[in-house]
Amino acid sequence: MLGLALSLPGVAQTAAPTVRVQSDLKDIRIQAITSLPKAGGSADDRNGCPWRVIRPKSAAAKLVAAQGWAVTADVPLGAYRAVSFAGQMEAGTSGTCGITQGNVAVFDGDKLLALAYGKSAEDTAIGNLTALEGGTVRVWDGDAVGSPVGDLRIEADGTVHLGKLADEESVCKGQAKVPNVYGMSIDKARKVLAAKGWKPVRGGASPEPRQAALVRRGIAEAESCAGTGLGYCDFGYAGPAGRLTLTTIGEDALPSVSDYAVMCR
Repeated sequence: MLGLALSLPGVAQTAAPTVRVQSDLKDIRIQAITSLPKAGGSADDRNGCPWRVIRPKSAAAKLVAAQGWAVTADVPLGAYRAVSFAGQMEAGTSGTCGITQGNVAVFDGDKLLALAYGKSAEDTAIGNLTALEGGTVRVWDGDAVGSPVGDLRIEADGTVHLGKLADEESVCKGQAKVPNVYGMSIDKARKVLAAKGWKPVRGGASPEPRQAALVRRGIAEAESCAGTGLGYCDFGYAGPAGRLTLTTIGEDALPSVSDYAVMCR
């Protein structure tokens, strides 16, 4: 029984699966499947975080929404589409959202090919997706502050493969690489970035105590820090193809990287 359908009756497949699938992640399974069950529970279960739900546009996303699921992402996956969706969403503090009963469906047009899902309906294994260059899709968990958990790609032999995070991401049409710095403390992350050509850009002066403390530690690229909530800080870098903004979370003296964004030239 699929993780998304633990509280639902089984749904018979309408045709034999046509793709091979593989997951290297212990907390996420993937299965070739051709029928999608309806969402369980009530619509209120999926209305807790309206800012995380998107309006379906592709044929694939519309099919998912028609089954009552909250669609959180709809992105290209090579020649296919990947749609993430959830059965339950709960708002938290500082604009956060916890997502459970999260899943990723892989479609060829309006034809369902495969489904990735967590080990139970209560876990937060899947929350959202982002499209990377080259046709790969990054899968994020559904924790209140999401973290990337793996990369979904279509292999040369057609296998739908969910693997570990790549060591680096190609950005700006292949002109630069961003190494995997998720979870690293800022002092370590900045060294790894420098090795890939991302140089610190000195931030402006600020009365914010945490930013000032980081600058005193020699991390002059600290641009801003939030004095409340989850303690986000931003750091700026210039590279061979544009500008990189690194975001950390937490109030540690050397906080850890939670996300990044690249603005290409």
